[in-house]
Amino acid sequence: MWTATAVTSSDRGAPGAADVLALLAGATLAFVALAAVAHGGALMMPERSAPAGTRIWAAFHLPMAACAALASLLLTRCCSGPLLWGLVGTATTAVYLLGVSAQFLCFAVRHHRETTDTQP
Repeated sequence: MWTATAVTSSDRGAPGAADVLALLAGATLAFVALAAVAHGGALMMPERSAPAGTRIWAAFHLPMAACAALASLLLTRCCSGPLLWGLVGTATTAVYLLGVSAQFLCFAVRHHRETTDTQP
């Protein structure tokens, strides 16, 4: 989020109070919406611990941060004011969280294949 905000600020200048609130509202909206979709609105309680090796996937989030920054740069070309900042918050949060989720999905598929291939 910081990178996307910095990219937008470098193109449009420092955000005002309404812009900051729109950024926060957009980011919160995306976070809550994606959590509701991912968990069906249920409480987010893990059923079991994550498999070994999952932590390395969690640390490798630079590509998603770069994609989120690119999304904010593209938004600066077509929007302005609080609308721009709200969309930056929403889009960058969604891009980042969906990208990280895709990483974990790839890891889970790979882990599942490895465990089923080694079992007789």
